[in-house]
Amino acid sequence: MRGIWLFIKFLLILAVAMVGAFFALENSQSLGVNFIFINGPTMSVGVWLLVFFASGAFLGMLASSVMVLSYRRKLTKVSK
Repeated sequence: MRGIWLFIKFLLILAVAMVGAFFALENSQSLGVNFIFINGPTMSVGVWLLVFFASGAFLGMLASSVMVLSYRRKLTKVSK
């Protein structure tokens, strides 16, 4: 049963990667992003959107993991 779930997760990740690749290919206009002190490289709009989406997802997971670890620490303290 675990192998089936692993295969389904693999297929899901592969599908998301393919949709992202098609999205980046369809949005091929060049765009240079200017940050506050740094000028970013010129890449396609689709690649920029995927980079910002991935970084936002990573930051969201990082923030939620900090909260989960805090709640686990509080739970272990209360259960002692």
